[in-house]
Amino acid sequence: MNKILGYFYKGLGKLFDLILTFLIVIVNIAVDLFSAIRKFFLYVISMGGCLIILLLLNPFAWQGLSQNKWLSTIIILAIVVPLLGNVSESFLKYIHYMVTEFFYDRADHYLLGKENEFENISGYGRAYWEKKERERLRQEEEKRKQREEEFNRRFREFGGFTWTTFDDFSQFDEFFRQQGYGGYYNGQGANYGNSHGNSNSSQNTSYGFKDQYEKACDTLGINYNADKYEVKLAYRKMAKKYHPDLNKEPGAKEKFQEVNAAYEFLNDSNIE
Repeated sequence: MNKILGYFYKGLGKLFDLILTFLIVIVNIAVDLFSAIRKFFLYVISMGGCLIILLLLNPFAWQGLSQNKWLSTIIILAIVVPLLGNVSESFLKYIHYMVTEFFYDRADHYLLGKENEFENISGYGRAYWEKKERERLRQEEEKRKQREEEFNRRFREFGGFTWTTFDDFSQFDEFFRQQGYGGYYNGQGANYGNSHGNSNSSQNTSYGFKDQYEKACDTLGINYNADKYEVKLAYRKMAKKYHPDLNKEPGAKEKFQEVNAAYEFLNDSNIE
């Protein structure tokens, strides 16, 4: 008797599996088809532009459209089917999982002696949404790891650090400055021309903006027409290279201060 019930439930499971799978495929095909038709109409409208809009505003055009039942039906379906089809497909997948898991589980109970996972069919419905939620969280975790790997890859290209990770580069910039790499050493950037010019005050006064700018670019090893992103990239590489905590060679501290001063001098307004 148990085997008869087991094969009966197994047969019902296969039957509903085939029916619901067929319906899901039909709905999926319909959504793809009418989505393509809608894109075609939108493309035609975009190509026709104002002329098509004027035709649609013409009452005679609407009258002709209403008389053409096939065309009007296709337009309506192209609008409605993609919207309702996605909802219907999700609902059918939910029903498919819930029903087939229920009957297959009952078949295993009678044929193999396994305990039923849930007492009623609604339990399998809850399991479906829990499964969907786990899948969503898994995808989010994969995306997070991909963003982190991409960030680390770009970070290594900068010649930067790897002991921590950030969600975006704005967090990195904030951390970068908090760690002492920001270039704000007692207004060195404002006094960059004085610190790199001659000691005579009159000569410092004649040390023009162009000379200071070129000197700052030379310090960072960039072209004189470099943009702010190239400046930032060069600064990060130089700061890491000469930071006193990382470079114990003589003169590294002074070079690091020069790099910071040059970076501060090459602010957005000076670059512009």
